[in-house]
Amino acid sequence: MLPQAYLTNRQIKIWSLLLRNPSKADVGRILGITRQAVYDAEKAILLKVESALIHAAEVSKIEVRYVDSTKGILLGYSPVTRNRIIITFSAKNGVQTWHYEQKDCSSCQIRKQCHERLLVEAEERGVTLSDEENRLPPSKLAHRIFSKVIPGLTP
Repeated sequence: MLPQAYLTNRQIKIWSLLLRNPSKADVGRILGITRQAVYDAEKAILLKVESALIHAAEVSKIEVRYVDSTKGILLGYSPVTRNRIIITFSAKNGVQTWHYEQKDCSSCQIRKQCHERLLVEAEERGVTLSDEENRLPPSKLAHRIFSKVIPGLTP
């Protein structure tokens, strides 16, 4: 699903592994490449991930407040809606925009799709959710996931 314009298949694989915080040597062993090759690839990958996140924010007229390309996440603020916006970069979901202040999504037609994508976001970032949390509606699920990934963000 991730457009090739952002990362190559090999870069997606490396970034997905690094997202789980193993050492560069471990990633190298898994992929059969040197630690130095992983290090070099990571530098290029992080620049591309940050660029994709910032570009998505600029296109959506979102003020950037926090970016962590190692986690593929951006926290921004929409002056139009006066709400916090989270933009994620995911190997499976691509670039996604999440409206953090959305309180009730029970009437939304894409509720199930958002819920499924949020579970992928949690899995890719190593966020463990309880069975009860897995059943939360998307708006509450997003709060749980992103508050565990973005420093200082409260659920």
